[in-house]
Amino acid sequence: METRAQKRTSEGAFKRVNPFVWIIDQIIRFRYLIGVFFLVMIVALNLNGSSIGSWDKIVSERSDGKSSDVIFGENRQVRSDEWMVQTPFYFSQAESDYPVVNQQYGKEGQNMIVAYNAPVKDLTLIGKPFNWGFLFLGKERGLSFYWGFKIIGMLLLSFELVMILTKRNKYLSLLGALWITYSPSIQWWFMQHVGDLMFFTLAIMVASYYYLAKHENKLLRLLMMGLIVISGIGFVLVLYPAHQVPLAYLILFWLFGNLIHFRKELVLDIWDLPVIVGGLGIIVFVLLHFYNSSKEAIEATMNTIYPGHREASGGGRPPSDYFLFLTNWKIPFKNFNFHGTNNGEVASYFNFFPLTILLSPFIFFSKRGKEEKYIGAILGLFCCFIFGWTFFGYSHGIAKIFLLTYVTSTRGLVTLGFAAVLLSLWMINFIWEYTKIPGWIKLIFLALIIGLATHSMVSSVMGLYFNNFEIFVTLVVFALILFSLLFKLKKLFLIAMSLIVLASGAFVNPVVQGTGAIDKKTLAQEIVKIKKEDPEAFWLSEGDLYNFTPALGVKTINSVRFYPDMKLWQQIDPKHKNEKIYNRYAHTRAFVTADQTKFHLDRPDNFTVNINFTDCEKLGFKYVISKRPLEDYNALNYAQFEQIYGPDKDSWSIYQLSFASDTDQTEATIDPVGGTENYQEIPQQVPDYYGQY
Repeated sequence: METRAQKRTSEGAFKRVNPFVWIIDQIIRFRYLIGVFFLVMIVALNLNGSSIGSWDKIVSERSDGKSSDVIFGENRQVRSDEWMVQTPFYFSQAESDYPVVNQQYGKEGQNMIVAYNAPVKDLTLIGKPFNWGFLFLGKERGLSFYWGFKIIGMLLLSFELVMILTKRNKYLSLLGALWITYSPSIQWWFMQHVGDLMFFTLAIMVASYYYLAKHENKLLRLLMMGLIVISGIGFVLVLYPAHQVPLAYLILFWLFGNLIHFRKELVLDIWDLPVIVGGLGIIVFVLLHFYNSSKEAIEATMNTIYPGHREASGGGRPPSDYFLFLTNWKIPFKNFNFHGTNNGEVASYFNFFPLTILLSPFIFFSKRGKEEKYIGAILGLFCCFIFGWTFFGYSHGIAKIFLLTYVTSTRGLVTLGFAAVLLSLWMINFIWEYTKIPGWIKLIFLALIIGLATHSMVSSVMGLYFNNFEIFVTLVVFALILFSLLFKLKKLFLIAMSLIVLASGAFVNPVVQGTGAIDKKTLAQEIVKIKKEDPEAFWLSEGDLYNFTPALGVKTINSVRFYPDMKLWQQIDPKHKNEKIYNRYAHTRAFVTADQTKFHLDRPDNFTVNINFTDCEKLGFKYVISKRPLEDYNALNYAQFEQIYGPDKDSWSIYQLSFASDTDQTEATIDPVGGTENYQEIPQQVPDYYGQY
């Protein structure tokens, strides 16, 4: 018969080999090897998270018989900045051997360092680790490397930072890695400024901390400075002040706080001078190189009407905006289309900032955990600083001094949410380890937070998005999470938060194999065929196809520009009458027409230009892609459109454009309905922005 001692021993052994806990421990222990393995697998299987399948709604006919490359999830058409702009930019670079100035964009070309940090063969590539794969793997697997490296790197960096915040609580750190990486704010903007800047901020915070905390380790110091160099260059080159400014303050708060904390232990030695000076010197050298090689593009971008001259005043965010994270679980599954906003704009970081404010007296007046309080103070002060800007706003003079005029309150909310997650993770570990708060006070705080959340949901746009049952369930789950946090039900909290985080972020971006959504289209293959025979020809793409052609390596009149092509537009607007329309970051929709050339601003980042035949000849493009029967214009005996492809199943045709005579087209001398007895119909009118074509 088993004795009590033997029974206790066997029970202890069972606990030690709990399969689930053992697996988690091994994942944490071998996390870097596992990360490398998954990166290799992602690249080998040619996987990515791009929504380029959204092009299927514009161009669907494929040569390989497939209807989609999506393995899991769905394309996010709302993320047009990714699938319509950034990914085609990257492909265009691959087709052009990664130049700094890509001549496929208009007459002047476009600086591709300024343009969404596209991969370039340049020193600045040091600060773009996600893009390294393009140079040695090609565009398909380069895109796989981009997505794999970025998401795996962010998971690892987030884990390391939360280990710092929680004094090496590995299970809370694992949750934190998922919480940060799969926050909707990052996932909905993963390939744009938010994803890049959060990655670099995490890296700088981790590297700067370990440089100070593990100062005696010379090799680690060198490695951490290398990480700071890469991330510092990358951070600056993102060129999006609305996020850069507040995140730069977060980094400064972090550095200042850690320098104060380690001031007594830190003793600089002979190795610090070459490491610090050398590291900072590399950053300065690369950035000066960037400025000298891209000065004109930077100035052109800063002098645009939008966003270059935008100036924020701060404030104005309603209290409900600070609870928008309650929508996180639903927005991957149902679109948010209220008051001109969308899923990406409402995507938020799930956080406990209001609860942390309520708990702060119990935390900072506690006699325990004194060594850990400085981190909470750093993050808490920063959160209050940004909260003040987004909710109240500061005087124009103060805002100007602190560069906050670059930061709209909506963009400030993103950085506030990120910092609030870090503060929340620190707070959770602190109250679990060091505080004893009476149960009745915890219940009061829980009731206050739920009351604020309820009011925020029913009195704002969230009340339109959720039905009553969804509001009730959301509040019950939120209350359960708060209760488990406050009453230290650790397993319940970790499991519940993990499920919420994964539901909110893991379903945002699709899992896609390959880039067939662009490359395998019959239209694309015909364009590439023509390009090989006529590589220097310019193209015009009507409708929403404007950034499709650059991805295939052809020279394009209209595309997406970060700054205007003045050489192009001055040819048809020599007096600059329309400069306020095209002097901006813009998606450029273009149509050929027999009428007068006209520019129309559709949105702050989108304009349409209707180009008459005389101006078509001035611009010198040879091929036009259109859904309209452009050959009917031939009856006017000036512009001649020869159909050389199509129409395909999507009604796209490719026309070769030539001109019958050198006589300038004028509206008064051309009869739009005459010219030949065989003329059947004038092409349909150029559509307005909201029309069909």
